[in-house]
Amino acid sequence: MKLSYEDIHVRLGGREIVKGISLTAREGKVTGILGPNGCGKSTLIKTTFDICHPYSGKILADGKDTAGMGAKRLASMIGYVGQDAGSMFDFSVADVVSMAMYARKDKSRPAKEVVHQALEELKMSHLAERSILSLSGGERKLVFIARAVALGADTLILDEPTNHLDIRHQLFLLDYLKQSGRTVLIVLHDLRLASHYCDWIYLLKDGRVEAEGTPLKALRSECVRQVFGICGNACRNQDGQMDFSLFSGKWGEE
Repeated sequence: MKLSYEDIHVRLGGREIVKGISLTAREGKVTGILGPNGCGKSTLIKTTFDICHPYSGKILADGKDTAGMGAKRLASMIGYVGQDAGSMFDFSVADVVSMAMYARKDKSRPAKEVVHQALEELKMSHLAERSILSLSGGERKLVFIARAVALGADTLILDEPTNHLDIRHQLFLLDYLKQSGRTVLIVLHDLRLASHYCDWIYLLKDGRVEAEGTPLKALRSECVRQVFGICGNACRNQDGQMDFSLFSGKWGEE
């Protein structure tokens, strides 16, 4: 599913946080949103579900305005995992993942089977009967992603999904997303991971899009310096794979 944000404006606490952002998550691709803290990344994606209400602009899912869709219908189309990996209730991991069945369109398969497959895909099936409260922050994050997968939606929105994960699980998760064939809109902080895994990147600063394109274009040195105040750029390593080179010890404008 193609997901588009058109001229989104959001005001919170008397301040305009998002200032006319337009971007598109391309069908079947991994689209990254990058930028410094406070630039509007999380606020923008929260407008998808009206967690943050835009006072102007619209969001289109395959060309249809999401404003006219009910919460359950929208939830069946887009799996969302926010930054928070906390949980207040003592549910089992399997119970947490099974909550996706409420909005899942395809109910032809037994819930137990859907839950097992989602946990298996995220390599979490061995924790199925564990309490969600007994897990680490990283394990909880993977459980919440498994719940989004169990939803059966072909579009996922993930806000800093690699937070709390060790490097092995970061790479496992991003490999999984890259190979899934889903439309993935992902907020990331790690420029190297973004360079390697994202097909298209949007750089945000002060509530606006400052640059967009393939990693080589969006993360060229002048854009990186302008947005992050550091010296570095996306590049191809000796194996031809996308990477990010940071010029250590160089900060701000030269």
